[in-house]
Amino acid sequence: MSDTENNGEQRELSVKEEYQLWRKNCRYMYEFVTETALTWPSLTIQWLPNHTTEDGIINTKLLLGTHTSGNDQNYLKVAETHLSADGEQKANSRIKIVQKYTNNREICRARYMPQDSNIVGSINGSGEVDLYHLDSDDVGSYTHFSPHSDNGYGLSWNPINKGLLLTAADDKLVCISDTNKDNKLLFKKGDSTDIVNDAKWHHFNGNLFASVSEDQYTYIYDTRANSVASKFYSKESSGINSLTFSPFSQNLLAIGNSNSSINLLDLRNLNSKGTSGLLHTLMGHTEGITCMEFSPHNDGILATGGSDRRLILWDLFKIGEEQQQEDAEDGCPELFMIHAGHTAGVTDLSWCPFKEWTIGSVADDNIVHLWEVSKGLLVNEDSTENIPNSLLE
Repeated sequence: MSDTENNGEQRELSVKEEYQLWRKNCRYMYEFVTETALTWPSLTIQWLPNHTTEDGIINTKLLLGTHTSGNDQNYLKVAETHLSADGEQKANSRIKIVQKYTNNREICRARYMPQDSNIVGSINGSGEVDLYHLDSDDVGSYTHFSPHSDNGYGLSWNPINKGLLLTAADDKLVCISDTNKDNKLLFKKGDSTDIVNDAKWHHFNGNLFASVSEDQYTYIYDTRANSVASKFYSKESSGINSLTFSPFSQNLLAIGNSNSSINLLDLRNLNSKGTSGLLHTLMGHTEGITCMEFSPHNDGILATGGSDRRLILWDLFKIGEEQQQEDAEDGCPELFMIHAGHTAGVTDLSWCPFKEWTIGSVADDNIVHLWEVSKGLLVNEDSTENIPNSLLE
């Protein structure tokens, strides 16, 4: 056996051992955790907001996709699951696929429209965008257009102006399409000199959005000026993969880098040169960041997923807290929890919009994880005290 084969075997053993250790500790870390195997890996996941509750059981659904590498038909999928409403009734949280809609290529991202959750947009491996009606019996998309010429991961509905869809792709472009008006292209910019990995609308201002790219820049755009308003250069990043705006603080933006670090930025201090605006850098992952999302329920709680198979929850209100030596060995004070159940790189994550501390995550191991943080871990987790005003005001 060659050294390469031997190293590969040792790495596989290590992954299995880590997974077994995680399984042993699950009862201490989660209210519940379920794993469901898919036929093909999904690059995307999102909880749908609509749900019903009966006899203490929540019935809800999630969006998933397929990545078949051309070996089978690709689909946007709707999965059904059940959650306990009060923690007393035991629910079967394994997912069941209940709807499938065809797509030409692997679906890189799928997101529902905030103003109408029956409308879902997707972007695929060719940069094609499809819109679906979840309440329709049609097995395909009701509209299909191609604002991009290459693989795309950036997809974001405007939370304020209904129907405006922001997309970004490997063709170095960011585009805004008006789905109210035959998908008319309202905005098309190529300020990035390399692949644009992600783009998201601001939560509070319907004119602002950000994009991040392989050229190590974060660009903040103002659609009223049809141009870049400010930018940030993350010179140690090796490229920026993901971003998320805080739903609580209108000036806080987080970006996830290829070098495994996460930067927190203050929009007020960004400039046209990209030389200022950095608040703090989070260190805890060991490989590139692939996805990130702030909690919609708890201010300062950030979830990040990486190629290191880890999903980490951060409490930004803990930044700068003093630690005992033994605690410092486990990581920085803001590192709240590590979800280590995936056996391959995490591809996407989603906070449940109606149940606190509950997350769905997917990885290249074809497994969907649904999980809720243990209430025992939250006993001492009070993020409303000792707020660092300099960071989040």
